[in-house]
Amino acid sequence: MKTFRNAFQKVQKVFDALVSICLIAMIAVVFLQTFCRFVIFYSLPWSEELSRYLFVAVIVLGANLAITRKMFVRIEIIDNYLKGGAATALLLVRKFVAIFVNTVFVYGSYKLMQIGSYQTSPAMGIPMDFLYAIILVGYLMNVLASIVDVYEFCTEQKKEAT
Repeated sequence: MKTFRNAFQKVQKVFDALVSICLIAMIAVVFLQTFCRFVIFYSLPWSEELSRYLFVAVIVLGANLAITRKMFVRIEIIDNYLKGGAATALLLVRKFVAIFVNTVFVYGSYKLMQIGSYQTSPAMGIPMDFLYAIILVGYLMNVLASIVDVYEFCTEQKKEAT
């Protein structure tokens, strides 16, 4: 598992860079569109579509980074009332629900890829299966990040028990 964890961390570094590039590109496209619309008085027909696709890429490709860094929002009022085994059980239920939901999204995005192979995006003409593949990869990484998270949690619990 240690070898898998190291490989997963290397892949996440690539995703971190990719998300950063997508975010910078999205900011540049929105700035360019705003400049063209209000200074040149010409609206770029592809900019809104591209910025939307970049936004989706940032979200789905960056979610696994949030899982690994434990940066998700949670309802602390429930966590504050639960102690010991109940808190541990709730945390594990959350983690397994995350694995299940992301697995469902992997399946759904795979089905979208099949449908998208017959479509292109309206303004840019990008094959939609490429865009849906980004979503598939993002959710697949979420599943892997959640599995690694559960493994690390269980390993920590074993160390505390001994």
